[in-house]
Amino acid sequence: MNMRKQSGATLVVSLIMLVVLTMFAISAINLSSVNLKIVGNMQAQKQMEYAAQDAIEQMLSSASYYSLTPIAQTFTSSGFTVSVSAPVCIRSVPATGYSATTNISPEDDDWELLASVTDALTGASIRVHQGFRLRALAGNCP
Repeated sequence: MNMRKQSGATLVVSLIMLVVLTMFAISAINLSSVNLKIVGNMQAQKQMEYAAQDAIEQMLSSASYYSLTPIAQTFTSSGFTVSVSAPVCIRSVPATGYSATTNISPEDDDWELLASVTDALTGASIRVHQGFRLRALAGNCP
């Protein structure tokens, strides 16, 4: 084989393939870092949702919650500070299965709570609305 007839085509093709493989590697690294950020954000959101739900459950399980003048409260859960608004009565309907129709007959009251959580580190915030039904004597839902 004559050395003068070689034009270096193999070298050019090898360099092109090296550039293409490098581009694939760079795009794979960028894609994985974006996916890692997405998963981290989703995890932080779920933690804030769980903290809000935990604060709502703490409020509903507290005996002082069922006073005649419910107030907003602040809880610390999973490292987050959660503000739970005072419950708001949405509607009241007479409870079924009772024959008395006086003011002592029970009613099913539908209430709504709003819990707000803000991450002090990132500034991200989330609001969780929770509804619940409470059977109480008539006149407890303003």
